[in-house]
This record gives sequence, C-alpha cells and structure tokens, in this order.
Amino acid sequence: MINLIIDEKLVEVGLEAADNEEVIRLLSGKLDGCGYVEEGFAEAVLARERQYPTGLPTKIPVALCHVEAEFVKQTSLAVATLKKPVEFRNMGDPQSILNVEIVFLLTILDPKKQVFYLRKIMDLFKDETLPNLKKAQSKKEVVSILAEKINNMDER
Repeated sequence: MINLIIDEKLVEVGLEAADNEEVIRLLSGKLDGCGYVEEGFAEAVLARERQYPTGLPTKIPVALCHVEAEFVKQTSLAVATLKKPVEFRNMGDPQSILNVEIVFLLTILDPKKQVFYLRKIMDLFKDETLPNLKKAQSKKEVVSILAEKINNMDER
C-alpha cells in the first residue's frame, strides 16, 4: 500500500497565479496549514527549484516540485490546476521554459523512498490522468482521480 496523503485541503482547481513562486507558496501554505511540513519549507522548495528545475514536457506540461526530507513531517501530495499556465524551467533542459498547467508538490518523509514516489507520480503522466485533472471542476474530483490511480499502484 502506498502511504501518500491526498486531500481536498491540498488541492487548488483553476488557480490564477502570476508565476511559479506564487503557486509554490500557495501549495506550501496548504501543506503547512495541515501540519505536514516544517518552517522554511516554501523557501527550500523555491531554492531547489532554482537549482534543479522540475518542469516536465508531458502531454500537458507539469511541474513535480519536491524538497529534501528535513522539511517534511508527512508524505503527501499537493496539486494545483492552473487557469493560465505559469513558466517553469524544464528538468531535462534547464535553459528551456515550459508553460506548466498543473503543479504537483510532493512531500516525502523517508528519503529512501524519494525515487519510488517520484516514479509513481510520473507514472500518472502516461495515460489520461493529466487531461482528466485539467478538466476537473472540483477539488473532490481531483482527489478522486489521483486517489484511484495511486491506490491502484503497487509498492514496487
């Protein structure tokens, strides 16, 4: 069983944001409000994003933000679907800019499981999950789409 909290309190649908920093700060605030992260989490995510970009050129461009476990109290996933894309640098080519439409902010408590969780979340990008998330009209719908996919993943 995958132990990843996905909750409506960690979701924004149709978010209007000026830039990626605003999205990261908003999602970080949601995680902080639930008690899932330590003080300094948002700054750590932003610093990591500057050094190691997380934009991915998927069918619908996404960012898969994450940070070291020292800032994490609980493994969870915060998500924002955006009304208008915001720019993130491409993970595979940091000089190129992607217009990201969905932002995932993953918190991983056990550093040994970081690659495992990143892989599992990236598995979501291979089918119709991203278009379905983009079309979702409510937080409940986003949670339902993600929970169904993630709960059906095995822990390998």
